[in-house]
Amino acid sequence: MFKNIENISGKSGLQPDRLIKYYVSDNACQAEVVLPGIWYTDFDRKSGGKWMLSSIVKTFEAIHFAVLPKGFMNYSKLMNRNYLIFMAGVVYNFSMGVHKLNSKTHWGPLFPIRARISLSHVGTSSFTVDIVMISDSTGEQLASCLTKFVYIDFITRKPSPLPSWVLEFQKNVDKSLNKTVEKPKLLKIPENCFTFTLRVYFSDTDNNGHVTQSTYVRWCSDVGSLAATSGYYRNLREDIGVYPLASLETYYLHEMQAEDRAVVHTWQDETNFRELYFCVTKSSKPVFQAHFHFLSDCPFESPFVKSKI
Repeated sequence: MFKNIENISGKSGLQPDRLIKYYVSDNACQAEVVLPGIWYTDFDRKSGGKWMLSSIVKTFEAIHFAVLPKGFMNYSKLMNRNYLIFMAGVVYNFSMGVHKLNSKTHWGPLFPIRARISLSHVGTSSFTVDIVMISDSTGEQLASCLTKFVYIDFITRKPSPLPSWVLEFQKNVDKSLNKTVEKPKLLKIPENCFTFTLRVYFSDTDNNGHVTQSTYVRWCSDVGSLAATSGYYRNLREDIGVYPLASLETYYLHEMQAEDRAVVHTWQDETNFRELYFCVTKSSKPVFQAHFHFLSDCPFESPFVKSKI
C-alpha cells in the first residue's frame, strides 16, 4: 500500500530541514507524516502523566491538515469559499502501548511519531480517511483514526455532491481499506443520566466557528471524571483518564458556537460496565454523541507521587 513511501530512505526524503516532515503519493490518496514528538503540554498530570485523550484527538487533526494542503485528495482544488468540509464522525482505536506513554519518558524530540494516511472510501458527498499512528523508534502501532468528511455547501450548511473528479479517487482505494464511518443511531438519553452544563468559549471553536472535535472529547472526559468521582458509575471511581481506552466513537450531529450553553449527558451501559455514552445537547437538541469503550476498569498506577497539598 505504501510502496512509494517505504522506498524513501529513512527520513531524508521527508524534508530533512523541516520540523514536521510529510510525503504525499503521486496518486494523492496516500501520505505520510513524521511529527517531532509529543509536547509536554499534551500530557495530563492528574491522570498519571498520560498522553491526554483530547490531545491525541488534536494530534490526529493536525496530521490531517499537515497533508491536506500539500496535495492529499487535491484538497486545495476541492475547497473554495462556497464549500467546506465537516467532520461527520470519527472512530479511534487505541493499543495498550499508547496508554503507557507518559511525560517522564516520552515528551520531546526523542520520541518522534510517524503517521500513515490513506483514502479509504469515497461516497456521493463524503470521503473517509484512515490514519495509523506509529512510534517511529519502535515501529509499534499506537492508535488509529477513521474519519468521515462531508462536503458542505457554505450557504445552505447541507451536504453537497462532490465534484466528479473527486469521485475518480475511488478507483485508487485499496480494497482492504474500503471502509467508512456509518451514520450512527441517535442515542436515547436516559432519565437517570448524569448531566453538567457549561458555556462555550471562543477558544473552543475552529475557523468555521464550530466547537472542535477535541473540545467535545475534552468535555466528555471531564464530565465523565466528575461522574466517576461523584459515584455515578458502578465501577469507575477515579478520573476516567487513568483507565485504558480501547476505542472511542464520536459523531457530530449539529453545530455549536461560542456563547452557546452546552449540556453534557453521560450514562453507563446497563450490562457492560466498560461502556460509557455521552451526548451533548444545545437547547435540548443533540449536537454531538460519543461512545467510550474501556479495555479495563483497573486504572494504571501513576508514576508520580500524589500531591499532599
